[in-house]
Amino acid sequence: MIFFLPAAMRPVPNIPLLWITLVVVVPASGWVVYAAGAPGLSVFPGVAALLLFFLIVVLDLLRSSSRLAGLSVTVPDLLRCTKGRELAVPVTLANAGATLPSLRYGIATPSDFRAAGELVARITTLERGKARSLEYPFLPLRRGRFFLESLHVETPSRWGLWLLRKRFPLATEVRVYPDLRAERKRLAGLFLLRGNDGNRAVRQVGKGRDFEKLRDYQPGDDYIDIDWKATARRQRPVTRTYQMERTQEIYVVVDHSRLSAREIRVGVEKATEGDWLYREDSAGGEHLVTTQLEKFLQCSLLLASVAERQGDLFGFISFADKEDRFLRARNGKDHYNLVRDALYTLEPKPVAPDFEQLMIALRQRLTRRALLVMLIDLSDPLTAEQFHAALPLIHRQHLVLVNMVRPEKAVPLFSPKHLPAGVSQVYEQLGGHFQWQELRETANRLRHLGVELGVPE
Repeated sequence: MIFFLPAAMRPVPNIPLLWITLVVVVPASGWVVYAAGAPGLSVFPGVAALLLFFLIVVLDLLRSSSRLAGLSVTVPDLLRCTKGRELAVPVTLANAGATLPSLRYGIATPSDFRAAGELVARITTLERGKARSLEYPFLPLRRGRFFLESLHVETPSRWGLWLLRKRFPLATEVRVYPDLRAERKRLAGLFLLRGNDGNRAVRQVGKGRDFEKLRDYQPGDDYIDIDWKATARRQRPVTRTYQMERTQEIYVVVDHSRLSAREIRVGVEKATEGDWLYREDSAGGEHLVTTQLEKFLQCSLLLASVAERQGDLFGFISFADKEDRFLRARNGKDHYNLVRDALYTLEPKPVAPDFEQLMIALRQRLTRRALLVMLIDLSDPLTAEQFHAALPLIHRQHLVLVNMVRPEKAVPLFSPKHLPAGVSQVYEQLGGHFQWQELRETANRLRHLGVELGVPE
């Protein structure tokens, strides 16, 4: 009987049908079996009851087969949200068919999403020719790019014996960006520009490199500032004037090779809101765990926000075994959105970084002196040596700063905050002391090239 239904329709028995089956079909079937073996008893009452039951069930299903044919679903093609913040997906249900007395609907959620409300939502009545605008709340648990693939609806048949279900395919892209709430709170004074009230921008005129205008030659002007083409056109000497550079180019260079996947564990009592991936229970108690790459991306977005407020030009570069994303330094809200879209899908790659290829690309692409903030893990001695060997390609051309998150155990032995409780812990902390010493030596070698290495905890 299901062959007469639309291909997208899937009927399932409703609770009244199950009760009728229990009350009618089971006794009638028992009567037919019993009467067939007992002389003098007719099987007709049982067969008649079964035929009547199947007739009613089939008629209800056939009369309701087009009940959802006039229903249409509209969901935006693109949604943007922040990890850990509720996302309300706008859903529009339009009914061009018969009035639906009740309707249940739900969206198939990706594994990295959690329903923030009811998993299956309900509306009471959807009248003919009407549309309802609804919201389906989600809670994204991880940054990245996801897709909502289908929305499922369900309504009872005309006599309530069946539940008619239909799947509507979706092609909604959901972009989940890193959560910056904790970092913005720490930098609230900077973001609010406190202490700058009453200040105003003043144009600085001088021997800068930014062209300002052309004007007639005046006694005392330097001959090298004369624009000879403009002089020939105007038939009189014309001088170029310049102004001091009011903006600087800032590039964040993010390494997402294998070392960027190093986990960062923070005790729950010390942790603040942020881009944590999961919790874990260990010998040291409960911890929140994230990766170094998550911190790199948070830092990149914060620097982009600060540069936008200060009027500087901000660019973004990511690399692993090769440079894979490059955004030329610019300013403005649209450019910030481009940077955000470029980094939110970055994931660690199980490859070693190629610093020589990166430095060659930077030297070729960046012709103007810029501030390069490199977010690179140099805790591995071989990686640090390769980075140091490649730096001479750019360290004179640009101002370079290197930052990484200090490994959890990389602290000096007998430091005040990490005093060993016994002899056994001395040996445990000795490996961390050697790692801390290697980072200090790396920082000293980089400082000879004019490069500062920051290793915050």
